[in-house]
Amino acid sequence: MKNKSIAQLKKNIKISRYILKLAHGISKTYIPTLVISSIFKAITPFINIIMPKFIIDELMGQKRIKIFIALFLVTIIANFTLNLINSWFDTLIEIKNIEILNGFDMLIGKKIMEMEFQNIEDPEVLDLKERVRLALRTQGIIGRMINAAVSIFTQIISLIGLIAVIASLDLYIVLFIIVIVIITSFIYQKSQKAQYEFHKSLMPLNRGYLYYSNITTDFSMGKDVRLYNICPLIMDKVRSFNKDSVEQFVKLFKIMGRYNGTNEVGLQVQMFGIYAYMTYKVCIGTIGIGSFTMYVASANNFSATVSKFVRSFIELSQMCRYLEDYISLEQIKSNKTGKGKSLKNTEQCTVDFKNVSFKYPRCNEYTLKNVSITIKQGEKLSVVGSNGAGKTTFIKLLTRLYEPTDGEILLNGINIKEYNYDEYMKLLSVVFQDFKLFAFTVKENIVLNNEEENNDRGIENSLKQSGLEKDILKMPEGIDTHIYKIFEENGIEFSGGQSQKLAISRAVYKDAPIVVLDEPTAALDPIAESEIYSRFNELIGNKTAIYISHRLSSCKFCDKIAVFHKGEIIQYGTHEELIKDSDNQYEKMYNAQAQYYV
Repeated sequence: MKNKSIAQLKKNIKISRYILKLAHGISKTYIPTLVISSIFKAITPFINIIMPKFIIDELMGQKRIKIFIALFLVTIIANFTLNLINSWFDTLIEIKNIEILNGFDMLIGKKIMEMEFQNIEDPEVLDLKERVRLALRTQGIIGRMINAAVSIFTQIISLIGLIAVIASLDLYIVLFIIVIVIITSFIYQKSQKAQYEFHKSLMPLNRGYLYYSNITTDFSMGKDVRLYNICPLIMDKVRSFNKDSVEQFVKLFKIMGRYNGTNEVGLQVQMFGIYAYMTYKVCIGTIGIGSFTMYVASANNFSATVSKFVRSFIELSQMCRYLEDYISLEQIKSNKTGKGKSLKNTEQCTVDFKNVSFKYPRCNEYTLKNVSITIKQGEKLSVVGSNGAGKTTFIKLLTRLYEPTDGEILLNGINIKEYNYDEYMKLLSVVFQDFKLFAFTVKENIVLNNEEENNDRGIENSLKQSGLEKDILKMPEGIDTHIYKIFEENGIEFSGGQSQKLAISRAVYKDAPIVVLDEPTAALDPIAESEIYSRFNELIGNKTAIYISHRLSSCKFCDKIAVFHKGEIIQYGTHEELIKDSDNQYEKMYNAQAQYYV
């Protein structure tokens, strides 16, 4: 038990140092400001502990007016000055706390964007992320942890002075106070543990509640909510989660009520003991009235300070438990940016899937099974198959969003995992079926993180090639027009067709050697899709292209076709080769859709 406590203490110190280091990285003046502030706060109580003794002794003794006025003025001025300084520091720290909180929010956001994609879809990681965000924003664990650490430092300074004052009378009163504080602190620790377990169990409920609650304000869902009258269903879901949450809170408050009641009894016993002991000392003539006020104030302050010290220590330990979640999130594997082999020849890229199988985390069934295929430089490949055949998973592996469970993917004979991640990403220009536009300008949505200097002519060319140029020219601010009204009142809500064209413009502008279209036109009719695919095929020229679809609009102009079925490639060849074989999957699909392409 002792070894476990020591290990936990070491762990808490390590976590605290790590968080303080991060905070110092966000604001260099934050920690020094807290330390200086804590020193002033430690000194402040002694003015009202010591000075009243001298004032009362003067009133009860020689009653010298000048001395009394001098003592009174010193007390007033010292209190005013220290309170003014403390108030100034409090305001400064409050401002810096916002900076620190926003800084940690940015660190979490950056971590989530950089972590491996498979973790984003993991329910356990989602719960962990939600716990961390809730703890940071709702519970303020960063501020509470740092405040607890600084409070411990402040209380140590105060305790040294208070023990010196009380010890001049009797050390027994110190021991009495410490015993009571230990008892009440044990109760406080129990209540903190109950709160931690409560918040941990609340995470799944909170995630569900926030999801349905966010739907009520998400403008992108507004049409469906109204057309299908989803409001009653959503409100029922929200009420259900709210009811379950309230039940959990009721259980917690009952536990906290018992702990708080017991704690209050301990405090009253302590207060009675202090006053009884000091009154006894006055009655037997050991101390005078002035000393009585000083020792009572010292004892009460000592009690409060020891209690604060222990509670701050418990608070620090408790916050470290929450911060273990933060550190766990920090330690989740990130994409290996900046590491790996450099890509020397990006003009000649041959991709080989060798016996690749894949199953999603926590799933027993394979989504892809023993897939082997070679995609040569400049080749146009059409990947077709019914929904759920494994087409998008195939692309997720190519783009390193996931790693194969078995087998390997090679680029020019080298496993893609060995290449520098950032350089490998530059090879790929992908438009997914569920592509997203951001609440940026049109220009920013096209350029995104392209490291080269923004090229307005290149942007205009990409818009022209995608067929969106005329629509953009009609907009008052052209390529500087904001998408959505989140940040700008004049923002534009793009239609489905415009959004798809903008996504294609983004892919064209990137000018990567390998281009992938993963059913971004699935919402369009087959003829419109065929026209877009044909035009896009003309745009990319001699680049390697992969077209994903459950339709066959891209098949006739592609060099090769891979037919996926239940995670396997069941057919591979040219359109002419595959159509010759009677009664096969490709022929059935083509004949079913022939009216659109013949």
